[in-house]
Amino acid sequence: MNGENKIIRNLEVLTEHFIPSRVVHRDGQLKAIRDDLKPILNEMNARNVFLYGSPGTGKTCMARYVLSELREHAPVLTSYINCWKCRSRFKILFNILQDFGMRFSVHRRGQPTDELLEMLGKKLKDSYCVIILDEADQLEDARILYDLTNIPKVSIILIANNETALYDAEPRIRSRLMSSDRIEFPVYNDKEIFDIVKDRTEWGLIPGIIKNSQLESIAKACNGDARVAINILRIVSEDSENQDLDSIPDKLIKNAVSNVTSKKERRMEDLNPHEKLIIKILKGKKSLDSGSVYRELQELAEKQGLEKIVDRTFRKYMDGLVKHGFVSSAGQSRWRIYSLAE
Repeated sequence: MNGENKIIRNLEVLTEHFIPSRVVHRDGQLKAIRDDLKPILNEMNARNVFLYGSPGTGKTCMARYVLSELREHAPVLTSYINCWKCRSRFKILFNILQDFGMRFSVHRRGQPTDELLEMLGKKLKDSYCVIILDEADQLEDARILYDLTNIPKVSIILIANNETALYDAEPRIRSRLMSSDRIEFPVYNDKEIFDIVKDRTEWGLIPGIIKNSQLESIAKACNGDARVAINILRIVSEDSENQDLDSIPDKLIKNAVSNVTSKKERRMEDLNPHEKLIIKILKGKKSLDSGSVYRELQELAEKQGLEKIVDRTFRKYMDGLVKHGFVSSAGQSRWRIYSLAE
């Protein structure tokens, strides 16, 4: 930002992806993750970690924060994968290799996954690495967890909203992850959210342009979700800057609170092509049974040149769409009826 700004000092601080120089109200979780990864400092394997808790409770921020610390003290390779966007074994391995500095041209259908695994194994022959798999419950194929835990010097940080996210994985995969340190991230209270956005204002905004009472209003509106609170703060700051104001007015905060992006809207752009087709199929229809949705999905996928998916993957997609509020369901098993959520 340039010197003429009246509101924003550093816009990056007001984004959810920013890694702060300190983390508040997560001392216990911070110590636990540090302890789990500390063996790498002595050239030993670290412990796998599973972070779980509601959206906006600091799981991703904490994981990335600890990895940034670790890189300052050890020559460790790190990779961050969002499993909403990279769900298949191939995509995950491809992106990990890219994060590790391997630049190569590869066609999705032209290079076997096993070759990527072999490349990763060679890359890590003399290096330890930590891989974050965020939104791990959205994995298309949980075999990637077996693949990664089978490579020496690889440690994984899994992140999910629910503690039961991987309960339906194959026994051999659950066995590999049984010794993972399970760390819960409880929902923030209003005071903790206030402290988080207050900390962001001190680094991201020019002093004196937002009142504590306004930050309290933001904190109360976000239901313990720090990500929502930070987004509200960014929206009102940008709007005030664009309107050439000298401070942030209450009216903008009220509007931002009422119009803040919902979880559904935040996730729509992250849906994969098959999930978007499911939404398209259900639009304009009161409801459809599971079998009908599956058959129409396969037909549309074929017409659009997409790969057909197996029944297990279809059920995983439907469960995810229901979980995140896109689709409503009624009934059980094969008699389940689906409709678009209102």
